[in-house]
Amino acid sequence: MVWIKDAMSSGMDGVLLLGCRYGDNYQCHFVKGSELADIRMKKIGDALASLALEEERVAQFQVAIDEYDKLPKMINDFVEEVEALGPNPFKGF
Repeated sequence: MVWIKDAMSSGMDGVLLLGCRYGDNYQCHFVKGSELADIRMKKIGDALASLALEEERVAQFQVAIDEYDKLPKMINDFVEEVEALGPNPFKGF
């Protein structure tokens, strides 16, 4: 969360976290990385609120190894959403 808050306070327009899909057939080489990121993402709203930024500027997606073809759409959709929000007010400081 510190990295995200630092990136946002430095003027980044958005942050996209991408990790392995977790659940019954969990195969992530980071063991519980995606699951822990999901738990931490639930707290990111407080960090962004302290900066007066929208929660939509940070997103997390989970992708299974056989879903690689979905990545371009996920990324493009996120970029469109961030562009609709406009530039980060911290940009240029």
